[in-house]
Amino acid sequence: METDWWFYEKAARERGFRVVAGIDEAGRGPLAGPVVAACVVLPSDAELPGVRDSKKMTAVQREKAYGMIIDRASCYGIGSADPAEIDRMNILKACHLAMVRAVSALANAPDFLLVDGLPVPSLTLPQRAIVRGDSASLSIAAASVLAKVTRDRQMIELDAVYPEYGFAGHKGYPAPTHLAALAAYGPCAEHRRSFAPVAACLPTEPSPLQPRLHLDGPLVSEAGVLAELIAVRHLAKLGMIVLETRYRCPLGEIDIIARDRQEIVFVEVKSTHRIGAPDPSQRVDVPKRRRLVSAANNFLQSCGLIDQKCRFDVAVVRLVEPERYVVDMHRAAFSGMD
Repeated sequence: METDWWFYEKAARERGFRVVAGIDEAGRGPLAGPVVAACVVLPSDAELPGVRDSKKMTAVQREKAYGMIIDRASCYGIGSADPAEIDRMNILKACHLAMVRAVSALANAPDFLLVDGLPVPSLTLPQRAIVRGDSASLSIAAASVLAKVTRDRQMIELDAVYPEYGFAGHKGYPAPTHLAALAAYGPCAEHRRSFAPVAACLPTEPSPLQPRLHLDGPLVSEAGVLAELIAVRHLAKLGMIVLETRYRCPLGEIDIIARDRQEIVFVEVKSTHRIGAPDPSQRVDVPKRRRLVSAANNFLQSCGLIDQKCRFDVAVVRLVEPERYVVDMHRAAFSGMD
């Protein structure tokens, strides 16, 4: 069945909205560089042959589509949040900030937004969040192309500044060559220090150039950092998007916060670095669960997602033989009512 690329735009216009914009972002998952959002308003008769979800297009196709979208859009806006902002406020809030900036950059203010994925509370305009919107709405697909091409170009520029990391090739994503460069050289100014693979490569002693992570709270042990890094990689293999690691608030702390489709997942990481040790998941007792629930509620409220569907997982990182770990995921290990 062929996609009706204008279904959501037409539905909004039938409700009386006149300027309908699609919005999407690129760069949630990389370890370095900004997160970039784009907002696009298309004329109702716009033709954009070949434009679709940017992830399903080649780099050459995206570059060609970029020029076509710029030429045929009624208006468009680009916004971003840099690594320092991502570290300060978490990747989810940084994505929302980039989207707000993209909408603000439009020459003509929209009166309705089509958003890819989850709702964006900080965008006060009427909006409709669409799961896999970049495969269902032409406006969102066009925004995904502009965001992706803009960010890729920025990473290519950064490659000239930091050639040892190979940003032009992997665009900051955790490719094996990128992880090897991180291990060899440590993070640069464009790395997101709140992301576990980067945090694991931070120096153990503070320096003027590379500040320690979470200066306002206790640091995690080397073994704890290793367990979190292994858990983050495992979540990525499961298709989850990590939003934040080591979230702390006065009510408690959470090791990993991730998105699994339309659920926000709060992950407690437990580990054993001794072969044959007892299952450490038993250490998530009732008082610990209550602290996790309180911290999770604080996170959801601060992001304007208090009604968002969520769950609590426990990731057990076990040493099974020298130098080899496995991860046992306890999905929905307890509920927010425990």
